[in-house]
Amino acid sequence: MNKGNYSDHRLPKFFKIYLPGESEDDLEIPVSFNGCLPDSKPGNVTVRSIYGNVWKLELKKRCGEIEKFVMVDGWKRIVKNEDLTGGEFLAFEFDGYGIFNFCIYGSATCKRLGNSVKTKEMEEDASDGEDDKSSDGITVIDDDDDDDDGDDEALDVDDDVECDDNDDELRKYLDDRDDPFFTAIINPKRLSQLLIPTRVVKDYDLSFPEVISIVDPLTAKFGTLEKKIKVQDNGSVYIQGFGSVFRRNNVKTTDTMICEFKKSGNGLAHTMKIYVVRGMIFP
Repeated sequence: MNKGNYSDHRLPKFFKIYLPGESEDDLEIPVSFNGCLPDSKPGNVTVRSIYGNVWKLELKKRCGEIEKFVMVDGWKRIVKNEDLTGGEFLAFEFDGYGIFNFCIYGSATCKRLGNSVKTKEMEEDASDGEDDKSSDGITVIDDDDDDDDGDDEALDVDDDVECDDNDDELRKYLDDRDDPFFTAIINPKRLSQLLIPTRVVKDYDLSFPEVISIVDPLTAKFGTLEKKIKVQDNGSVYIQGFGSVFRRNNVKTTDTMICEFKKSGNGLAHTMKIYVVRGMIFP
């Protein structure tokens, strides 16, 4: 488990072996992981598997001689949706904000590629998980709110994050004033993905990998985020699962986010560095 110092860009992890008789209702977080939780504990957390499933659970503190935290109201659904039978090795990675990403290793210690059931989100509900679209972002090679994952229909750009034109005055915030960049303002109607302006892509002849690294003001403490890239049939480029970036940086509708691309010599935009300008909307 990595804990304490995340300057090496690795997020803290903990591991559990699923034993049906011991962890049927709640998921207990190891006591040794307490130091990796934020001082202000989130009341609710998001659990996402690398296989595309997303659940909302409640984080509760259990009183006793030793302080313990458990994730409740949803663990049974995770067990059912991921077909856990017993003996699986579960690896959980925490983004430092309120999102746990996890993957499953089988009895042969091989990472499981997922089951045949692909759900977009398992919201907390008394039923067995009624599908509901999420505004969560994702974290670390995952689409924490890929609510359109696998859906090829064109997205309404107006419903996504609104992007401003380039402005030379904003270049003073950049690491390199010659780097491609754009500004983004939150549209509360849709936080799950970020549209990269077509003009920026064309003007700088940018191309994108399947996953792009996101460096934000909290990277030194909690590590770099990894987000999936989606290219629509019409050529529009989106960064998926971006809601967690907004939440992690506490971006408000009155703030402007400046997004700077780091690219290789062939135009591959491998990293996006973001800066948040508080209380200012640039024209």
